[in-house]
Amino acid sequence: MPAKILTFISFLLLIFTACYLGNAVKSETFDEIPVNPKDTLKIWFLSDIQPMNKKQRKEFEEAVKDINKNVPNIALAIVAGDIVNDKDEKDFDWYITTKPSSYIEEWYEIAGNHDLRLKDGQGYREKIRVDFYYSFTKGNILFILMSDEVGGKPTEISDETFEWWKNLVINNQDKIIVVVTHAPLEGSGIPFSIHPDRQIKDSHRFAEVLKKYKVDMWFSGHLHIPHSLAGNIERKDKYNGTIFVNVSSIRSELLGLKKSESRIVTFVCGSDKVYIESRNHSRRKFDRELGIVFELSKKYECENGEKLKVES
Repeated sequence: MPAKILTFISFLLLIFTACYLGNAVKSETFDEIPVNPKDTLKIWFLSDIQPMNKKQRKEFEEAVKDINKNVPNIALAIVAGDIVNDKDEKDFDWYITTKPSSYIEEWYEIAGNHDLRLKDGQGYREKIRVDFYYSFTKGNILFILMSDEVGGKPTEISDETFEWWKNLVINNQDKIIVVVTHAPLEGSGIPFSIHPDRQIKDSHRFAEVLKKYKVDMWFSGHLHIPHSLAGNIERKDKYNGTIFVNVSSIRSELLGLKKSESRIVTFVCGSDKVYIESRNHSRRKFDRELGIVFELSKKYECENGEKLKVES
């Protein structure tokens, strides 16, 4: 099913289900988020920038301006794939030259299926990052990032990368583990993740590990659906309580009916709470009714946090 049709169906479902997520389990209000940057780790999660024209390029540029002006103290940005839409290295160059206009200094990207169109992925490696999979830590949070490795619509992750991920998960159960992929896991409950083109291929490999070992959060994009659609954030008991989070597209859809959106995620020092906010860049505001708080498996220990990159 073409992506545009899926997005249209998403919008129709939105009409009937927009209130659903607002009724999700919520332990605190967002007025209670600590604002001292020394006490928090605030992350900008964004995905699917992939502009097809100058107007859509401007949407990313405006999102950066919105963050600069209205959302302070972000420590790092994580881009969940599809930075570009076409196999034109000028699009990568535009992205690279736009990033420095943000006050955020640390950026971490993965490749989505569209990012592999230029020279079968070599363009992404040359322009953005050599590694298709890598990890880093902040305090006791381990971030594991895995790119698409084949340019088809499903996210294809090799067995080699899977084994690397599995070993990291098994050997770091003393940490809060956060995973980032382009497409969601089949069985995550994220809308349309049951469709073969909208999921990680051979998801069962990861699912079997999740049943035995704890992964706190799993972020993904690829779907371009609005955050207000039911099922955008799902906590799955069958996977030891992993919280699956869909990150909508920076690119607007449906003639602007689907706004430019991203997530702001805040971890608090000495707390087991994680705050997930939905940022509407088109309107330059948070959609407060979509904010939600979850408990993590451990408290965030922010002392002596150092970045650790694991090469492929």
